[in-house]
Amino acid sequence: MAKEMEQYYEKFNKLVDKDTDGQLEFFLKSFIFELGDQWKEVCTLSKKFKKYLKDQTEKKDLNHVQASDFLQQNGKTRTGLERKKECKDIDLNSDGRICFIEYLLLHYKAMILKSYYKRTEQKCEEDLSNDGVGVLGVGEKLLEELFTLPIGLDPKLIAAIEEFTAKKRAREKKMASLEKKAEKGGVLGKAARNEIEQMMSQDLTAMNRIELTLNAAKKKGAKQSGAAALEKKRKEEEEAKKAKRNAGRSKMAAMAAMWGGSKKAMLNKTKTKETPNIDSRTKALGQIKSKGPRQNLKKVQKPRDGLAPWVKKAAKQKEDNKKE
Repeated sequence: MAKEMEQYYEKFNKLVDKDTDGQLEFFLKSFIFELGDQWKEVCTLSKKFKKYLKDQTEKKDLNHVQASDFLQQNGKTRTGLERKKECKDIDLNSDGRICFIEYLLLHYKAMILKSYYKRTEQKCEEDLSNDGVGVLGVGEKLLEELFTLPIGLDPKLIAAIEEFTAKKRAREKKMASLEKKAEKGGVLGKAARNEIEQMMSQDLTAMNRIELTLNAAKKKGAKQSGAAALEKKRKEEEEAKKAKRNAGRSKMAAMAAMWGGSKKAMLNKTKTKETPNIDSRTKALGQIKSKGPRQNLKKVQKPRDGLAPWVKKAAKQKEDNKKE
């Protein structure tokens, strides 16, 4: 588990390096079903977060005091001490800054923890009755749930989210460029202002079409998500285990049949014929009667008579050498 958590932190550091829209995109992919119809609120928060960054002359993240103020401005009422402690607790890379993904983990803390306990089928250890206010020490649970994408996430839904954030990023970038031109005034400034007004009407229609596509993909993906997908996964795992057991049993039965047949064949091959010297009467009586002639043993007069010729010759030569 420690190694897995280390991998989550590595992924988180890479996610923090992305811009606000990149962090928004990943959050939507991970919690699109939990957010339900409120997913557009996250997009609104990203817009407010970027505006707050600009007002505070910050580039991509906020210090803890600024993050506490932004949290309070967006309906997450807490005491000053609670905001201070929770911002410090959610600063997962301990850099003293709060980026957009860290803010979202704080803003939607209760929702994410509920999702975590539902997925892991554990009893909730924290009091979430007050929207998670004052709940501390849950950073690793939030991190794990962030990087555990929902089961059955439709590729079309992923593509719709990516298209939505890409269009949103391109639109906002172009709007920012036009606003700079409009501020300069003159003919170019007036032309930029007109283009901004046209974009406000045209692009919103295009964005609405993308939203409809995303909603359709989300509803389709929801049929394969949550409890239904979890149940489907369990059934698939049970069927896989059952198939594995049956395959093992079939293999053992085949091996038993193979070895059993080989043993039988070996016994049949090595089976000896009945001895012709055993007649039916003596066999029935359980006695063996030999009809063959009895073998007479050769009587040896001297011990050396039974020796091999070359042994006899060597012994004789030795005796002759002694006589000489």
